[in-house]
Amino acid sequence: MKKLSSIIFTLFLVISAISAQSSNSDLTILMANAQAGDPKAQNSLGVKYYNGDGVAKSYSDAAIWFEKAAQQGNATAQNNLGYMYEMGRGIPQDYNLALSWYRKAADQGYAAAQSNLGWLFENGLGIDKNYDEAFKMYKAAADQGHSYAQYSVGWFYDKGWSVAENNEEAVRWYRLAADDGLADAQYMLGVMYENGDGVENDYDEAFHWFTEAAYGENVDAMLALGFYYEFGMSPDEDPVEALAWYMIASDYGSDDGTKYAEDLSKNLTDNQIAQARDIADNF
Repeated sequence: MKKLSSIIFTLFLVISAISAQSSNSDLTILMANAQAGDPKAQNSLGVKYYNGDGVAKSYSDAAIWFEKAAQQGNATAQNNLGYMYEMGRGIPQDYNLALSWYRKAADQGYAAAQSNLGWLFENGLGIDKNYDEAFKMYKAAADQGHSYAQYSVGWFYDKGWSVAENNEEAVRWYRLAADDGLADAQYMLGVMYENGDGVENDYDEAFHWFTEAAYGENVDAMLALGFYYEFGMSPDEDPVEALAWYMIASDYGSDDGTKYAEDLSKNLTDNQIAQARDIADNF
């Protein structure tokens, strides 16, 4: 199963991308339009309540305004309301209702909702697990340039889920999402280069993509960088940098990072450990 963090990132992107700072007068106008029944204004007001932008943060109020807009057929609000039901924010968690609202938006061709619907099908949330339907939804969103969906299509080709395993296609789709800045796709592209799957084995390219992913807060990539620095697989061997990346991964909650940091520290001086800690603290 892919990391939950990935889908959360995608879902938040939809909500946060339409949020902007507004003056008090703008907010007053927005509220008036929302109360008058304008679905775009209702969705935007829901976003403001979700983010606490100019109003007191309130998931329940966000859900109320999303639903008002969703009931009028606004695809963005339908997707946002589906997210609220999926995560149980401001309303009770209900995968069936999440699926229902995602489907309404997906039927309008809304890429984020198609991707989110794919996630529910992939993981059997609110419906029986169905890789064929998941791939169908991901592909529809990926063809519109949705980065998480592109990553997911790559994942399905990588694992041979619903489609024949095809490393070259996996690399192609991973790269599209990686070029768009999706950290999990960057990490997987690094893995493909490291293993020579679908591309020529290239540790330098692997290191490049692991670095991109690590700065995008992908913990597996942080561990990979630690390994590369510890054993000199692409850059020169640098135990201080290796320890720093293990520490960073540990700071992000990785038990492996903690273990690797403890093991490597046994072979380093107090000064080297302090240097690594300083690098990690400034990440």
